[in-house]
Amino acid sequence: MSDNALKVFQEKFRVHELSIAETPGWILSVRPQQLTLGSMVLSVQTEAKSFAELTACQCQEMGQLLAHAEQLVKERLDAVRINVLCLMMQDPLLHFHVFPRYAEPLQFAGQVWQDEDWPGPPLIRPVVTDQAVLHELQGIFK
Repeated sequence: MSDNALKVFQEKFRVHELSIAETPGWILSVRPQQLTLGSMVLSVQTEAKSFAELTACQCQEMGQLLAHAEQLVKERLDAVRINVLCLMMQDPLLHFHVFPRYAEPLQFAGQVWQDEDWPGPPLIRPVVTDQAVLHELQGIFK
């Protein structure tokens, strides 16, 4: 993967604009498409395309940021749990989609949010999310 591919990935998911937390190896950001309220992306900050390419330090940071993501949505949005998916079908850069899960609808930013797929696995589909919602989520997560 070239530096350009890393840049393209980061721009696609707006990782720096929507960042929540960062380590030298990883960045946790609000997901531009909110499949469930509080959806995030955890992406590696190198060109790694597989777990075998990660250092021990990067593996530790990955675990720390996943735990941080879970803690954020449970404490600030009352999520029941998170689902973490490492799909890498269109974007080969090592990254995870973090989807908070909710048994009940909740209100946020003047909207009612329903986890349409609860209690089953999340169905990945395109959704449009207002920019104000993304920045409000970023604000409560920082």
